[in-house]
Amino acid sequence: MPRVRDPKRTRRKVLQASYLEFYRNGFQGGSLNRIVASAGITKGALFHHFSGKNELGYAVLEEFLAPAVHHWWVEPLLETEDPVPILQTIMERFLKKIKDEAPGSGFLFNGCPICNFAVEMSPLDEGFRSRLGTIYGGWRKAIKEALARGQKAGTVRADAIPKEEAAFIVASVAGTSSTGKVSQEIQLFQDCIRVVMRHLAHLLPAE
Repeated sequence: MPRVRDPKRTRRKVLQASYLEFYRNGFQGGSLNRIVASAGITKGALFHHFSGKNELGYAVLEEFLAPAVHHWWVEPLLETEDPVPILQTIMERFLKKIKDEAPGSGFLFNGCPICNFAVEMSPLDEGFRSRLGTIYGGWRKAIKEALARGQKAGTVRADAIPKEEAAFIVASVAGTSSTGKVSQEIQLFQDCIRVVMRHLAHLLPAE
């Protein structure tokens, strides 16, 4: 029985294998040979979907990592007028995800995949820099707008500056992930996130 071609499934397999390869070995250290072996395809099939390694990296950002940020950070904050408890819940979920990851993998071992791309590729390639800027910009925008709605609803203190708070929260999460993969100690994540949680509590209006 002839094999039925499924281009969408093949593309998804390539992206999944590419994401894991770049996450574990960096973009420049990532191997196309390992990607095609992991995906169970030929190099010809890979190049049918992607013109080269850079395009593959761009697709990982756009089709894997941008949706992940949207799922974790943007969707929970959409239209809410009481963002602080939601932000605290997101931070708790983030810490739980790290604790539940298998030893030698995930944020504790490899750091944040978005941060990794940012550190490695932003100085080298405008295509990566602009796409990463879009991801970080959308992340900050979701927090900023949620905090601004909270101020109008009276659930966020009036003297907070949403734009600055959003920049601080995103930088705190990104920085914790980057330094955490160096220490590979869950205690560092717990300490940093505990401070962020205390800061979030200070965004609530005084009773």
